[in-house]
Amino acid sequence: MTSSSINIINNISNSLEPVPLPAQKSLDMIGSPVSSNTSALSSHDSFDDFETVKNKRKLKRKHKMMTSVRLESDVVPISVSPILISSSSNIPAAAITNDSLISNVDQHNDVTKRLSPQQISITTESTRYAQTRYPFPPFIIKFITGTVLPKQVKEELLAHCNNVFQIEINILNCRLSNIRTNNDYDILLFVKDSYSYSFLLDHKHWPNVFNNVNYSFQSDQVIPPQLSLIVKNVDLHLDFDDFCSEIKLRYPTVKNVIRMKNKFQSYIKLVKLELTSSSVREELLNEKKIIIGYIAYDIAEYLAPATVLICSKCMGLWHFKKQCSQIKNTCRTCGDLVDDLKLHICSKIEKCIHCGLNHKSNSLKCHV
Repeated sequence: MTSSSINIINNISNSLEPVPLPAQKSLDMIGSPVSSNTSALSSHDSFDDFETVKNKRKLKRKHKMMTSVRLESDVVPISVSPILISSSSNIPAAAITNDSLISNVDQHNDVTKRLSPQQISITTESTRYAQTRYPFPPFIIKFITGTVLPKQVKEELLAHCNNVFQIEINILNCRLSNIRTNNDYDILLFVKDSYSYSFLLDHKHWPNVFNNVNYSFQSDQVIPPQLSLIVKNVDLHLDFDDFCSEIKLRYPTVKNVIRMKNKFQSYIKLVKLELTSSSVREELLNEKKIIIGYIAYDIAEYLAPATVLICSKCMGLWHFKKQCSQIKNTCRTCGDLVDDLKLHICSKIEKCIHCGLNHKSNSLKCHV
C-alpha cells in the first residue's frame, strides 16, 4: 500500500511542469508603500482606467546623462542649452537625435549673436554727446546793450550770493550763446547741483545788474527731473483742479501739477509734481507719502525719458549734422527729402521716417 502510493506521487510529480519563479521586478510586498515598477506598462496608455505615472526626476536624470554623453562625444566643444522634456510629452527621452541637438545649438548661437555687446556700435559722436551734457538746463540771461563777459557774470553772481545770502552756489560753466540778433546777445549759465538750481530759480536771489548793465531772463525756467516727483494711484474721476489747488496750498513750493499720459495720449493714474525747492523734495521722498484730501498717496522719484541723439538734417540716430552723409534735408514733419527746408512747403501731415506712424521723425514717443 505504501509503495503504490509513493509510485503514484512520483508519477504525478514527474508529469507536472515546474512553475517559473516570478520576475525580480514584480517582487513587491502586498500593502507596501513602495510603488511597483511600471516600466513594463510603458507601451500601454491605460489599463482598466489606471493611468501610467512617469517619474519626472528619473527623466531629468536620464536627459542630463544623455546630454553630457553627447557633448563629450563631439569633437569641437560647444555650449548647448538644455532641451526641456515635460512629463506629459509622448516623446521619450531616447528619441532625442543629433539633429535636434544641432538645431538647439544653432538657436543658442543666434541668440548669443543678437545679444552680443560687440554688435552694438557706439559712435564717437554719441559718446561725446553723452559725456558733455550738463545735468541741468541753462539759465538764459539776455542783454540788449553793453559788453558783458561770461566771466564777469559768473564772478558777480558768486559774490552776490555769498555776500547777501551767505550761500555758495556751484557753477559748471558760463558762456555766450551762439544765437545772436543785432546787438542782442545771451549768456548761458550752467549749475552743478539741484540746490544751486533751485536757489537761482527765485529771481530775487540775482543781482540787479551785471557790470552796471541791465539784463532780463528770456523765458520761464524749466523745472528739471531732479526737482520733480511722481504721485501714484491718483483717481481719474476726481476733480483735478481741486486736487491741484490743495497741493499748492499745502506745499507752496510746488510750481506745476501735471497729469501724466501714456503712449496713446490717454491720462493715467500718475501725477507729476514740479517743485522749486530741493529740500522740500527730499523731505517728501523720505516720507514716501503725501496726504491730499485726507488720502495718503505714495510718491516716488521722477525718472525722465532717455535723451536720444538725432541728426537735424536726415533725422537719423546717433550722429550730428556735421557728420551726416545725406545730401538732401529731411523734413521732420512730413518726412520729404528737400534741397532747402526754408523753401519747403510742408503738408503738415506728420509721418515718422522710422516707423511710419503719425508723429514727427524726431519725436521721443517713437518706439524705434
